[in-house]
Amino acid sequence: MERNMFGGSASDVAEDVDGRRVSGAPVTIWDGPSATANRVLDIQDTDGAMLDSGTVVADQHGYLPPFYGPPGVERLWADSGVRRVELIPVNLGVRLKRHTELDPDPHRAREYADGKFAQTVKLTGPNQVAAGAKEPWATIEAPDGSGDMVRMTRSGTLGTNLKSNGCWYLNPFSDSTPLVINTKPLTDSRPAISVTTDGFGTDTAFRVYKNGAVKAAGPIEAGGPVNAPNVGAARIFSGPNPPANPQEGDVWVVYAA
Repeated sequence: MERNMFGGSASDVAEDVDGRRVSGAPVTIWDGPSATANRVLDIQDTDGAMLDSGTVVADQHGYLPPFYGPPGVERLWADSGVRRVELIPVNLGVRLKRHTELDPDPHRAREYADGKFAQTVKLTGPNQVAAGAKEPWATIEAPDGSGDMVRMTRSGTLGTNLKSNGCWYLNPFSDSTPLVINTKPLTDSRPAISVTTDGFGTDTAFRVYKNGAVKAAGPIEAGGPVNAPNVGAARIFSGPNPPANPQEGDVWVVYAA
């Protein structure tokens, strides 16, 4: 830490009991005004040399010469044999100028704050964040219920939102596909959509693959016609009686009444 300069001013003098200046008086330096204060021995002259026994000697006019106190010390007390008087650093102006002109960030506080601001997320404008290898970038502790945790709106119109129950509601604002999945990185054996029966890693009930194949573990029910290249316009009937108006390609599955 930096050493402060003391002494050398018009008020730093050695005096006797009657207030007269004492030429050549030895002045001891202390860390406090009380009887329990300690002598300060780590003091230097203006050339950086240690003063013998931590004693400052007044000049021929009784003035205390300038000297440097211990690193970081802001207050010292001088004793010329009458009583202890406080000494104030005389380099305060230089230090203040360094704060305001020479070094606008002497304690690196601004540098520290700028680093913290760079890590914040702006409420408006673009943001760029980097997540850790194993830690999530953001974690939301969801309350009970089905309220919105993340909500997208446009001109007062509610759009896509993430619910606190884990559901994702897709509400496009225009005539656009609500969900698009790019399957280019996937192999043919990797499903693009997988519906499991009891959480991740459990049996799959429904899958859609990048080549368009659909696999289901249960029946598929259709409320309208099903079209496929290998089906065409075929119709399927079942029962003990043939269809009333059969057409080419119809299938009749016969079973007893």
